Amino acid sequence: MRTLTVLAAAVATLLPAAAIAAPAERSFTRDGHTYVYTVNANQDGTALIQGHEVGSNERFRLLVNGTRVSGQANGRQVSFRAAQPLALASAAAN
Repeated sequence: MRTLTVLAAAVATLLPAAAIAAPAERSFTRDGHTYVYTVNANQDGTALIQGHEVGSNERFRLLVNGTRVSGQANGRQVSFRAAQPLALASAAAN
């Protein structure tokens, strides 16, 4: 459960800064845990964030729609609101 909370908080923090041009692998570290992920923009304006925690290989798959984020983290359903929508302007052209 702690991993889900850390992951949700970290993703919510990173969403405003995730303006992307191509789905490149990215990483961040929070509370000593490192996460690797990609962000793919969909034509409908949503974004798919997929990745895993390094070391434990716990996977997550999150769909971002405006400020709503939902999906799975380590096999559990998650749903939360982000402070700001994901900036997809440059990714929408892909």
